[in-house]
Amino acid sequence: MIYLLLTIGVFLTYRQLFKPFHSPLANPLLFSILTIIALILMFDINLLAYQQANKPFIWLLEPAVVALAIPLYQQMHLIRKHFTAIMVSCVVAVLLAISTGIGIAVLFHPTPDILLSLIPKSVTSPIAMSIAQNNGGIASLAAAVVIAVGLFGALFGFSLFKFVGITDPKAQGLAMGAGAHAIGTAKALEVGEQQGAFSSLALVICGILTALMSPFFVWLLTFLP
Repeated sequence: MIYLLLTIGVFLTYRQLFKPFHSPLANPLLFSILTIIALILMFDINLLAYQQANKPFIWLLEPAVVALAIPLYQQMHLIRKHFTAIMVSCVVAVLLAISTGIGIAVLFHPTPDILLSLIPKSVTSPIAMSIAQNNGGIASLAAAVVIAVGLFGALFGFSLFKFVGITDPKAQGLAMGAGAHAIGTAKALEVGEQQGAFSSLALVICGILTALMSPFFVWLLTFLP
């Protein structure tokens, strides 16, 4: 129980501390992760005990994804209007996410289970862990990669949009959901209603597409030397 309270306390502390700041680097989740890692190393906390204590957060992941249906419903008229563009964008995003992840990893000659764990790197954790496990990958590694990708997107996504001149809220939302899944969607919801709705949509569609496409990429990996 104490580890659960520790996790909640650390996150809420950073959330309160960072309220006055508007920098994307002032991310409570990022600093919470770094602080928890430091505490585990400093006090030699048992990892299994910590994991067991924080299982309620894992249980809440799936209902949290389902709750994203609310902003989707609110923007349904725009979603219907741009449905074809949305689907094309998500298909391209999934193909790029999987192929670039595997392509970069192959350069370092990883073991097959690591490659299989990278296939779902751009979908939300519950889906990524399930896909990795079913494909013969490592679920915990898939989750770690997903969190890293999501944090990177949340930290730098909107700054990148500003730099390259992407101002349309629908495009911003689709990019965040497709590239940075749930963590990116949380950031998109902070920025605006449309960004949050389209990010939620991309998160769901890309999760489904990744599950459907992953067997094809698993098959392709069998041809690697």
